[in-house]
Amino acid sequence: MLKLEGITKAYHQHQALKGLTCSVNTGQIVGLLGTNGAGKSTAMNIIAGYLAPTSGRILWNGEDIRQLGSAYRSEVGFMPETPPLYPELTVREQLEYICSLRRIRPHRRASHIRQLCEMTDVADRMNTPTRSLSKGYKQRVGLAQALVGNPSLIVLDEPTSGLDPEQIVSIRGLIRDLGREHAVILSSHILSEIEDVCTSLVILRRGEMAACGTMEEIAAQHRPDEYRVRVRVQGEGASRALLAIDGVTQVTQLPARESGWEDLLVHAQQDIAEQIPPALFAAGVRLRMLCPVEAELEELFMKLMQEGG
Repeated sequence: MLKLEGITKAYHQHQALKGLTCSVNTGQIVGLLGTNGAGKSTAMNIIAGYLAPTSGRILWNGEDIRQLGSAYRSEVGFMPETPPLYPELTVREQLEYICSLRRIRPHRRASHIRQLCEMTDVADRMNTPTRSLSKGYKQRVGLAQALVGNPSLIVLDEPTSGLDPEQIVSIRGLIRDLGREHAVILSSHILSEIEDVCTSLVILRRGEMAACGTMEEIAAQHRPDEYRVRVRVQGEGASRALLAIDGVTQVTQLPARESGWEDLLVHAQQDIAEQIPPALFAAGVRLRMLCPVEAELEELFMKLMQEGG
């Protein structure tokens, strides 16, 4: 659906984006991650059509968005980190104005606005001026106006900023629902939110793409395999047997969790799960537990940032 090819953006001498290439399809929720200044907001503004790239191109269903013009922009719903709201307008008036910009037919606007307000849980504030809203309610109105016209591509910059825990759970659930029938790009500083909601990731580092893919794909590329092994205590026999397996780089003793057994952490350069049991059996070591250690997003993210110097 959406494809970025070699997107760059330069501000005088500063390169905000350096050859970003990735794609987003219907049914995907893509998490955009990076430290401050990594280029996330620039990328989202370019995708939304607010900024033009210095070079590269964006394809929408195979067509260059420069040729599509307003036809592309009508397919995109964008919620920036600070939603653009007119303080003197009520929530209803704000959404009516966005409906007019989106060319929603007048006879459809009332029901469409009501539906959006119910989806984003602001139905009880429809007659309230936006200047009187809390930050959390402003965020939800910003999300509602990003959804006006039911766009195919939804771009969300910190959508849960300022929400209370109950609201965060509700909005995350809404984003998951949207991701079933739309393409969604989500930026957040809350790594647990990205891990909980997103189906794949694009990680930026100083304007360059440091990683792209699912958590499992990124972990396979940037993190060695690790296994937690529980064996019967018998000196160094287990460690020697494990270190003899091709690809094992290190075996670390872990605090024991069960009397008479010891826990070991096995670091490897490849998948060795099937080789561990026969290697221990051949050494006369009794195996009680073998468990791959799943990668955590925070660990992967910090590793990728450090790799860039």
